[in-house]
Amino acid sequence: MKITGVVLAGGRSSRFGKPKMFELHNGKPFYEHSLDALKQNHLSPLVISTNEELVGQFKREDVRLIVEEESSSYQGPLYAIHNVMSRIDDPDWFFILSCDIPFVTAEFVEEMIGFANDSEADAVVPVQGGRIQPLMALYHKRTIENQEKMLAADEHKLEHLLNDLHVLTIPFPEDDPAFININHAKDWNKDY
Repeated sequence: MKITGVVLAGGRSSRFGKPKMFELHNGKPFYEHSLDALKQNHLSPLVISTNEELVGQFKREDVRLIVEEESSSYQGPLYAIHNVMSRIDDPDWFFILSCDIPFVTAEFVEEMIGFANDSEADAVVPVQGGRIQPLMALYHKRTIENQEKMLAADEHKLEHLLNDLHVLTIPFPEDDPAFININHAKDWNKDY
């Protein structure tokens, strides 16, 4: 089973006020915590999906940068996932992580991969505290047709994509720190 590791880092960070993927935690930008969790599990290739405005700010040489096509409006994560999956042919699965989860661990990634092994599911998605987490999930290559259908219908919600797929959900405890998502600058001022 071949898995590509993907970090989504092309959002506008409008709620945060500046590109949050470059905020530091333990001396590393947020996005590197996601990348390292994937890299420690030997996923290949490692990909950062970003936009033209941010591409020059990523300083990792062990990743492939895939730049979203310029658009007058932000297209969202479903578009970014499809953009990556349509450009890389050989993996069976794509492990998608957002760039704003600085507490994600290699152990979380390893556990999720274990569930994808021998799974008939189209997606393996964690559920934490009753909330589905589609940006910390694995998507099988065969889901690209469903993505194309949704994007053609101008539907961009990942939750709607998941409704169209055979999804294996994996429960995680509500207090699992891997899921701490930083959306606002005030969130990051807390004492982590």
